[in-house]
Amino acid sequence: MSMQLLVSALVSVAMVAPASPATKPAAETSSSATAPAATAEDAKLKRAEELFLNGRQLFKEGSYEAAILAFQESYELSKLPEILYNIGNSYEKLGDFANARKYLDQYRAFAPEKERELLGRRIQNLDQRLREQEDKARAERERQEQEAKQAEPGPVAPPPVTQPEPTPEPKKDRVFGPAAAALTGVAVVGLGLGIGFGVSAQGQRNKALEHCSDVGGQTFCDVDAQPFLDAQKSRALGADISFAIAGAAAIAVIAIVAVKASRKKREQTARLTPWGSPRGAGLALGFRF
Repeated sequence: MSMQLLVSALVSVAMVAPASPATKPAAETSSSATAPAATAEDAKLKRAEELFLNGRQLFKEGSYEAAILAFQESYELSKLPEILYNIGNSYEKLGDFANARKYLDQYRAFAPEKERELLGRRIQNLDQRLREQEDKARAERERQEQEAKQAEPGPVAPPPVTQPEPTPEPKKDRVFGPAAAALTGVAVVGLGLGIGFGVSAQGQRNKALEHCSDVGGQTFCDVDAQPFLDAQKSRALGADISFAIAGAAAIAVIAIVAVKASRKKREQTARLTPWGSPRGAGLALGFRF
């Protein structure tokens, strides 16, 4: 149920019809006896409505912890199961997937039939995210324990024996030089990033589809799908940029190799060098390879 419908439900429950003017005196006496109880119930439902509206505003502002407190108090006063859905959404925004699953599962027991399938998919998604969160926390604990063990003092190792560095060989005039090698690395990294971003964008699209359903040949998605769609666009853009960088680097490598190869070919030509001595002069024919 939407938030606006929930407010309407709270208002409609809080409204109590006045007594009829044609009621007999005996009935008026009975109504007078129940009036304090009805007034107290009206006040309780009015307070529940105020708390719900406060929770909705706090949720929009990103104050999810305060919104949870307001929604929980509103539920205690009204017992409307739709408020459980809002509590579950607030916990999910905080990253508390265990409590989010708990409240959404409670709401599923009261939800209309048409909503239960979508709720089931959301709960499955929360289970997967909860497992990933627990795995990440366990890996972080293991990493900290490993670092603590490595920080403990151990036996002092003797200093390593330094070997004299070999004399570097003279550089050769290679066609595929350092610049071409560096650009090749850029092309490979760009290609890898492009593939990674592309795979991630597809994964975000699949997650968004979990919050969508087909009705009459058209796809309708709830608000929970929007973050995944935004992530898909940004990662698809990252993939395009990475592929563009990889392509530019590859073109630059080809150009550098072609220029060096052409230059080396020109140097491998015959040269005439003039020479002179007391006995005479002339031209020497030489070749450079």
